[in-house]
Amino acid sequence: MFDMNANATDFSAVPAPRALCRTLMLATALTTTIMLASCATTDTAVKGDTPAQALHTDNAKEPQNDNALREAAITSTKSQDYVAAAAYWGSLYDKNESDTEAALNYSKALRQIGSVAQALTVMQNAQRGASDNGDVMAEYGKVLAATGHPDQASAVLSRAFELKPKDWTVLSAQGVTFDQLGRYKDAQAKYQAALDIVPDNSNVLTNLGLSYAIEGNLDNAESTLRKAVANPRASASARQNLAVVLALQGKFDEATRLARADLPLNVADNNIAYLRDMLTQPALWKQMETLDQSKPATN
Repeated sequence: MFDMNANATDFSAVPAPRALCRTLMLATALTTTIMLASCATTDTAVKGDTPAQALHTDNAKEPQNDNALREAAITSTKSQDYVAAAAYWGSLYDKNESDTEAALNYSKALRQIGSVAQALTVMQNAQRGASDNGDVMAEYGKVLAATGHPDQASAVLSRAFELKPKDWTVLSAQGVTFDQLGRYKDAQAKYQAALDIVPDNSNVLTNLGLSYAIEGNLDNAESTLRKAVANPRASASARQNLAVVLALQGKFDEATRLARADLPLNVADNNIAYLRDMLTQPALWKQMETLDQSKPATN
């Protein structure tokens, strides 16, 4: 096992290039999301099925009455059992695709378990003729962002914001789309606007911290993510993103402790060892510095 205490080089005073930060932060965020989703669905999914489809086929456990189905769906959503919620809301949606409540909640649950392509299909159907429904436009915009369509997402979320100007989740989603487009200052302004509505919200703080990190501002990223992690309701992604930021600054011991909080021991240690190895490669640093210099600064 790699010795995480063997600090041959002190990186704490060396700022990581912006391009390296963007590459590592985005890759780590994606990897963490996929890993958490797969961990949550291992017991229910079967080969060839999404988690929702796997539960759909479990008719012995699934309530058949619509009222019972809706009650089970609401209960699962409240308890954050998103695999079950996707199955129950999905059953209601399959019975009636014009059921807006079912479509919205089905899509939200699918996003939580990583089935974003399926969520996009649901919302593409739901949004037809619903341009005046703020909830539908908000969810459609979030799904577009989650599936890598930031330009479309930005336009849809702008409409959602017109309809729901006090919805902090719309503001946060707009921030995500701006980050995807490389408009980091605009993204950070949206996160700050969301925090004006929900101060100290760990999800928004995590997004803001990640924005600072991919911009290359590791000091702000660390302080913001520490604030997010201090919230008892902080997600695993907040801790993992903080771990990456700490590792990028050479704070490997603390980064390892955070990484181990949510990931299997060998995975956590390998992740930090990989970051350490990346930071000790002079050729990579030179390449990344050249990439930074060749790109105009974004706003």
